[in-house]
Amino acid sequence: MIIFCDMIDNEEDMSKFDRIYKKYRNTMYYVAFSLTKNVYDAEDIVEESLIKVIEMLDKIDDETIDKQRCKNLMITIAKNTAVDFLRKMNHEAIPLETLESTPAGEGPEDLLIKVEDYKNLADCINRLRDIYKDVLYLRIFHQLSSKETARILNTNEANINTRLKRAKRMLYQMLKEYD
Repeated sequence: MIIFCDMIDNEEDMSKFDRIYKKYRNTMYYVAFSLTKNVYDAEDIVEESLIKVIEMLDKIDDETIDKQRCKNLMITIAKNTAVDFLRKMNHEAIPLETLESTPAGEGPEDLLIKVEDYKNLADCINRLRDIYKDVLYLRIFHQLSSKETARILNTNEANINTRLKRAKRMLYQMLKEYD
């Protein structure tokens, strides 16, 4: 925690990070461990994920820290950091069912509460593959830029924009089925 404190400039950000750290470190650890099956790797992944969180503290409001939106963001960051870590370590390919079973963003209730067909929309989003679901959550729900989303997902901006476009197209087609 001391290392993280040195990376933060002001008291307001320090307070935000402290709340996020206390509230989500165990969730992030669970996500990392469920993918790596290794205590030490999971701890490293959580630390790397928290550094990414520090870099984007200005995008996180105090009011949203206790909401599902922030939890989804922390889970997405931890999951993608773990996947990148495993790729770098040349581990075996991660089975798709393992990635799909992680608790990545089970619905943005606070963002879509006003939408009449919330259940249909949430169902459609959850049916998308993780690469599209993650981009939707980060770009639309968390309002991150393409550059920030690319950094979190460890890819380039062109891929993010393409994935977002495809995700929106797939979501549109799924929602048409409900009508």
